[in-house]
Amino acid sequence: MTGYQVVVDKIRGTGHAAGRVVDGLRGAGCPAAVPTGDLGMPGSRAALAMARVKHMLVSRQMGFESRLATHAGNMAKAADHYAGREDAAAADLSVRALGPVKPS
Repeated sequence: MTGYQVVVDKIRGTGHAAGRVVDGLRGAGCPAAVPTGDLGMPGSRAALAMARVKHMLVSRQMGFESRLATHAGNMAKAADHYAGREDAAAADLSVRALGPVKPS
């Protein structure tokens, strides 16, 4: 196993981890915890506010899931690319000597 294979395995593992987080978010159903309906107070501002909160949670969760799924796919593609091309891995994954890091 070359040193690059270790890095490729870590990239692949990152993609798998992101996929597991997406599965966990989908399974958690966080927006389902927000009650629906009129909350016993038809037409109240509280009922309208809860509906807005639920809508926001649904849309944010979908956004998180989408971005994480995209990230997982990108990591899988990168790992596949590097796994078959050690020259690409050598060029992209090598640590380049930049000299001492100066504090900012």
